[in-house]
Amino acid sequence: MRKCLRTFLNPKDFYAAQRPVLRVSFLVGMTPFTVVKGPTELMMLRCTPFGYINSSVHVILFCCCYVNALLQGETITRFFFRTDISTLGDVLQFTIGITALIMTFFCSIFQRNKLIKSFHALASIDRRFKEIGMETNYKSTLHYNLLVMCTKVIITSLYLVVCLTVFVSSDTYPSVTTWMAFLLPYFMMSMVIVLFLCFVNQTKHRFHLLNKVLKHLKQAALEKRISPQRRPSYWHAIKIQRPLGIASVYSNNDKSMPDVVATVAEIQDALCEACSSAEDYFTIQMLTIVTIVFVIIVFNSYYVLDALLGSTSRDTPFSKGQFAMFFLCQAMVYGFGVFNIVYGSSSLVQENDNIGSNVHKLLNAAAGADSELAGKLMQLSLQMVHRKVRFSACGLFSLDFSLIFTLVGAATTYLVILIQYELSMDESKHETIARAFLGNETW
Repeated sequence: MRKCLRTFLNPKDFYAAQRPVLRVSFLVGMTPFTVVKGPTELMMLRCTPFGYINSSVHVILFCCCYVNALLQGETITRFFFRTDISTLGDVLQFTIGITALIMTFFCSIFQRNKLIKSFHALASIDRRFKEIGMETNYKSTLHYNLLVMCTKVIITSLYLVVCLTVFVSSDTYPSVTTWMAFLLPYFMMSMVIVLFLCFVNQTKHRFHLLNKVLKHLKQAALEKRISPQRRPSYWHAIKIQRPLGIASVYSNNDKSMPDVVATVAEIQDALCEACSSAEDYFTIQMLTIVTIVFVIIVFNSYYVLDALLGSTSRDTPFSKGQFAMFFLCQAMVYGFGVFNIVYGSSSLVQENDNIGSNVHKLLNAAAGADSELAGKLMQLSLQMVHRKVRFSACGLFSLDFSLIFTLVGAATTYLVILIQYELSMDESKHETIARAFLGNETW
C-alpha cells in the first residue's frame, strides 16, 4: 500500500500526473477512456467497452430523472414560486439541462479522439523540452489537479448542505428524482470545468516555460553585448543549465541559440495545435454551460428580488432569508464555474501572447550579432501572428473576460424585462398561464 501511494504521489510521466482527473471523469461517464499502463510501463490513454456502456447508462439515468420530474410537474423552484415566470424558468432550465447533458455525453463519446490527441500532444511536447535541457515537474501537476478536484468537492458539498438545510428547516421534502434533475446539471458542469482547467493549466505552464527560455536567451545576448572581448565560439553555443529557476532536472549539453529558438518555435506550434483540438472538444460543452449559467442568473435574480420586495414568499413555507440564501447560493456556484473557465482560458491566451513580446526583446538584444539567430527569431515572430490560441463556444463568443461583462449586461436587461412583465400581469393571468404549462393538478 505504501509503495502504491509513493508511486501515485511521484508520477513519472504526463499521464500518471493526469490520472486522478481522468479516472474520475471516466467513472462518472464523462469520458470513455482511462489511464492504463502501456508496454513500457508508462501511462497511456485507452478507450474501453465499459467506458462506452458507463456513459450510455448515465445518459439514460439522467434522462429518466428529467422525464419523471417533468411528468410529475414537480420542480425545486415550484416549492418557492408558482407563477408564470417561474414556470417559464423551469421549462427553460429543464430544456437546456437535458439538452446539455445529452450533448455533453455525446461529445465525450464522438469527440473523444480530439481530447486524446490534445493530451498526446502535451506528452510529446514534454519530450521536446528535454532537447533544450528541461524536464517537467509532474509532481506539481498532480498537486494542482488534486487541488482543483478537492476545491470542487468542497464547493459542491457546501452547496448541497445549504440546499438541504433550507428544505429541511421548512419541513419540505422533494422526491429523489426532483433533486437529481435539479443537481445533475451542476455535477455535469463541475466535471467538465475540472477537466478543462487541468488541460488549460498544463498548457499554460508549458507556454510559461517557453517564455522563461526566451528570457534566458535574452539575458545571454545582453551579456554578449556587454562583454565583447570573449571569443565568438563562447557565444555560439549556450549552455541550458537551470535557466528557469524551478525544481527540475536540466541537461548539461551545449545548444546553439538558433537551435534553441527553432525548438521553441516547434513547441509553440505543437501547443497551439493541442489547444485547437481541445477547443473542438470543449466548444459545445462550454456553450451549454454558459447558457445554463445565464438562465439561472437571470431567473434567480428575479426570484430573489420578488421574494425580498414582493409578497410571493408569504404563500410558501420559506422565509425571505431562505429564499435569498437558496437562490443566491445557486447563482454564485454556477457563476463561479464560469469565472473559472474565463480566468483559465484568458491566462493561457495571455501567456502565449507574452511569447511574441519576449521574441522581440530577444531580437533587439541580439541585433546585428547573429544573422542566423535573427532569422530564426523573425520566423518565430511571424509564426506568433498566425498561430494564436483562442477558446470559444461554437464560435459565438470567446471565453475571455469580455464574456463576464456580456453576461452581466444581458442578465440585467432580461431582469428588467421580467420585472416589467410581472408588474403588467394580474393574478388571474398568472394562474391561467401556469396551468397551461403544468396542468391543474399542481394548483
